[in-house]
Amino acid sequence: MNQYKRLIIALGVLIGIAGSFILYLSWPLLTGTTVILKTQPVDPFDIFRGQYLTINYEISRVNLSAAKEGNTVYVSLKEGDDKIWHADKVLLSKPDNGVFIRGTAKQSWRDLGVEYGIEQYFFERDARIPIMDSV
Repeated sequence: MNQYKRLIIALGVLIGIAGSFILYLSWPLLTGTTVILKTQPVDPFDIFRGQYLTINYEISRVNLSAAKEGNTVYVSLKEGDDKIWHADKVLLSKPDNGVFIRGTAKQSWRDLGVEYGIEQYFFERDARIPIMDSV
């Protein structure tokens, strides 16, 4: 009987740990705001990486006059009449409220842009990608 109690406690602890990981990873999806951004996809293929989309965002090209390459920047977003979110302000410190996205100032071939870490989307080989018409 004592072994069953230890087994139940051990299973309870394992289920609790797994549940906390699931909750931790799901929390942004449960409490976050859905944001639709204007994109310009590019469809490259790399023999080592497979098939993926490189996505250029409208909010990647914002005025970064106060930032230098490597700085963490916060882009405050505002929903437009077309239901697409656009950059409102660029800040070097985290805003207290509102919808924003964190990125890093990166030098491109033309000027200083923002990289958010969501610029590439990998998918299965020969997968069909749904393409939406421009709004």
